Amino acid sequence: MKKTILLSVAVLLSAALGFSSGALAQKKHAPKAVWGAMVGGLSDIQGITAAMMVFDMKRATKIAEELQARETYISKIERLPAAVREGHGKVAEAAAKLVAASKAGEEQDVVNALSGVMQACNDCHYNKRDAERRKKMK
Repeated sequence: MKKTILLSVAVLLSAALGFSSGALAQKKHAPKAVWGAMVGGLSDIQGITAAMMVFDMKRATKIAEELQARETYISKIERLPAAVREGHGKVAEAAAKLVAASKAGEEQDVVNALSGVMQACNDCHYNKRDAERRKKMK
């Protein structure tokens, strides 16, 4: 009984810390809409990968279309800095290629297009957002 209670408390504490760290990261790094898009994009990449594991191109297409729509929306929010809008616009373009590849049903083309989406994300994060922080780490 004591072990069950102790495990329950540990799980609840871990969950609370997990949720709060996400909120703290959001406040530090990006506006809520952009943060949500980034988290949604990661979830979409995972979902598309899972759909491809069972060759469910219909599901992969649906997720890719949602990703493209979200990134297009974020790229048009005028209150965001131009660099952020541009970065999300590039992800939207890469997602459009992913949509086309998944509709065609060619698995290798989907893999290449998914890689293009991840590269578009990484280009902005690595070269722009995290460049100053990396300089300080050296």
